[in-house]
Amino acid sequence: MTDEPVRAVARYFDMWNTGDTTVAEQILHPDWVDHAHPEVTGPAGVRQSVQAIRAARPGLRFQLTSVLGDEKLVAAVGSVGQPQGDSPGSSSGWSASPTA
Repeated sequence: MTDEPVRAVARYFDMWNTGDTTVAEQILHPDWVDHAHPEVTGPAGVRQSVQAIRAARPGLRFQLTSVLGDEKLVAAVGSVGQPQGDSPGSSSGWSASPTA
């Protein structure tokens, strides 16, 4: 696997952590679908989701621990949570396809 898909996945989660959605068009295909939330499609849908979730949970943070895959499918594993005193975190797995 080249570094490009790994960088795209890292940038995706950085976008969620920082709220800077300007990278959405650079890292997501126009037909991108969030399989956990199929109503979220394309870069515009992700931008709206990031803004809404961060407004509701500004302390939410994603930590990427592993990326596996190839040129067509990338799976990222990590955790998501909030700092002590906020809602407790939980572990999850995510998957994303790199842009062409």
